[in-house]
Amino acid sequence: MKERSNDWLSYFLFITLAVSSFVVIEPSPYDLFIILLIGIAFALSIYRFSKEMVFPIIILSIFLISNLLSLFFIKAIGPSIFFTAITFYLALTWIGIIGLSERITQTRLQLILHGYLISACLSAIIGLLAYFNLIPFSDLFLMYGRAKALFKDPNVFGPFLVMPALFSLSMTERKDMPLKKKIFYYTTFLILIAAVIISFSRAAWGNLLISLLIYLFLFKVNLFKRRINTVLFIVIVGIPVILFIIQSPLIEDLLVSRLSFQNYDNERFGTQLAAFESGISNPLGIGAGQSESIFQYSPHSLYARVFTENGVIGFLSFILFLIVSLYKALCSYWSSKREDGVFYVVIFASLIGLAFNSFFVDTLHWRHFWLLLALAWIPLNERRNEW
Repeated sequence: MKERSNDWLSYFLFITLAVSSFVVIEPSPYDLFIILLIGIAFALSIYRFSKEMVFPIIILSIFLISNLLSLFFIKAIGPSIFFTAITFYLALTWIGIIGLSERITQTRLQLILHGYLISACLSAIIGLLAYFNLIPFSDLFLMYGRAKALFKDPNVFGPFLVMPALFSLSMTERKDMPLKKKIFYYTTFLILIAAVIISFSRAAWGNLLISLLIYLFLFKVNLFKRRINTVLFIVIVGIPVILFIIQSPLIEDLLVSRLSFQNYDNERFGTQLAAFESGISNPLGIGAGQSESIFQYSPHSLYARVFTENGVIGFLSFILFLIVSLYKALCSYWSSKREDGVFYVVIFASLIGLAFNSFFVDTLHWRHFWLLLALAWIPLNERRNEW
């Protein structure tokens, strides 16, 4: 009965993630739902934090304090206050989700991830249809000829699809999965991969490749045969489909162009170098959200931005926060004795991919980055009864 009383939480998170790709407006539906959830949970006093959550909360607190300390060095007040407020909001969503995580069993985690999958598939289909001009007002879902769907930027749209692509593969490997459902999940995987390609985000491509390789080669012995089947599917079906897509006249020219060195790459990497040099000269940072004002160009790197804006303490605390979250997800995977434990390696691999992505894109304010950082802390709960 106690387990049943928490069902509303799982369905609420399911709905929240099911609308998480609609972020063309702010606040997005995801923001409204997550704020409502945090408020309801606070009113009902249902938050619970285990001892192992104390360390990441301390690290995150240090990072947030570094944001506040850096405000003493700002030159443009408005952008800095706004930027800092968003950072604190996203950190609050992380704390809110982990505070509810002990009430989420692994089966419920599967339900929640299906919400993410639905959102990703919807966005991917819109992006694909718009790119091939198969729906009205296609231009609304494109930017510079690249698919962005319901996002503001193709560089966010592409990476958003990586985790649900891995999740789709993980569902095909479940025991006694009916053939019809396997075909469905294989199809969603191919749709998501195709959508990542037409985002024409080089960082997203690298993100996908790294995440997929980690997922494929990180497995337990009892999963060996099923993982071989997954690899065979990718080799026999996936790769030919990808080759067919990229050889399309509508894709090939832009693909070749994106694979070559871009005119703005020199400015991007030059700004990143200047940001790191500034971070060395200003150990407490230049102030959150100040990069564009100081360098006249965005660093396009999470690490460059955090180092220059929040200083050495902010940079080290955030890196440590990321590392301990990765370690938690990996430990949960190896410790799990249940089939649903594979979801942790999906989260782990996706976070590694995002960590790579973050070298070339500023991901600090990506909602799904903070979501994955929170899902990494969902406890095993293997002794609980399933519903």
